[in-house]
Amino acid sequence: MRIYVDTADVELVEEYAARGVVDGVTTNPSIAATVDVPYGELVGRLAEAVGGPVFAQVIAEDADGMVAEGRAYDDWADEVIVKLPATPDGYEALSRLTTAGVDAGVTVVFSVPQAVLAGHGDATFVAPYVGRLEDDGTDGVEVTRSIQEAFDAYGFETEVLAASVRNTRQATALYRAGVDAVTLPPSVLDDHVTHHKTDEGLAGFRADWGDRGSPLEE
Repeated sequence: MRIYVDTADVELVEEYAARGVVDGVTTNPSIAATVDVPYGELVGRLAEAVGGPVFAQVIAEDADGMVAEGRAYDDWADEVIVKLPATPDGYEALSRLTTAGVDAGVTVVFSVPQAVLAGHGDATFVAPYVGRLEDDGTDGVEVTRSIQEAFDAYGFETEVLAASVRNTRQATALYRAGVDAVTLPPSVLDDHVTHHKTDEGLAGFRADWGDRGSPLEE
C-alpha cells in the first residue's frame, strides 16, 4: 500500500520523506492556493522534496481545457499525475490524456459507478472522498471498500486512493479494508506516530537507564 501526504508545504514534505513515511504528494486547487507560488513551480519543488509522484489537479471545467492543462502538467516534473474531476468532461479528458500517454486519474469520487468508469478508462488512480461522504451521511469507508472489491474483481490496475481522510479512525478502517493507497493531511499523518503509551514507555526506559550516558561511550 502507498501513503501520500496532502499538502503544499515543501518543508513538511522533506521531513516526511526523510522519515521514509510517504510515497508521494497530493495537491488540489484549494491546497495550492494557500501558497504564493506558481502551481508549476510548486509541483516541481514538491516532486524534488518527495522523490516520488505529485498529483496536480486541473482547474478547467471543459475537456479541451483539461487536456491542455494535463499535457502542460506532464512536463512540470518526472512523476506528475493529473487529477481530473468525475464529470462527463473529466472522463473525456481522461480518455484523451491516457491515449496520449499522460498519467491521469479521477478525483472527487463519491460512488462505486463513478469509480468503475474511471477504472474502465484505465485511470492511473481513483480518489473516493471518505470524509465528505460521511459528512453527507454515507459510510465513506464502506463505499471505498466496495470500490476496492470491484477493482480487484475486475483486475483493474487503477489505484484506489482514499482521500478526505479526517482522522486515524478512518485511516485504520481503510487499512483493514485493504485499500491500495491513502492520502492524509499532515495532522492525521502526525497522529499516526504519536501515542501517550509510547511516551510513557520511553520515559520508563530513560528512567531505568539513569545516568549511564550513551551506550557508545561505554
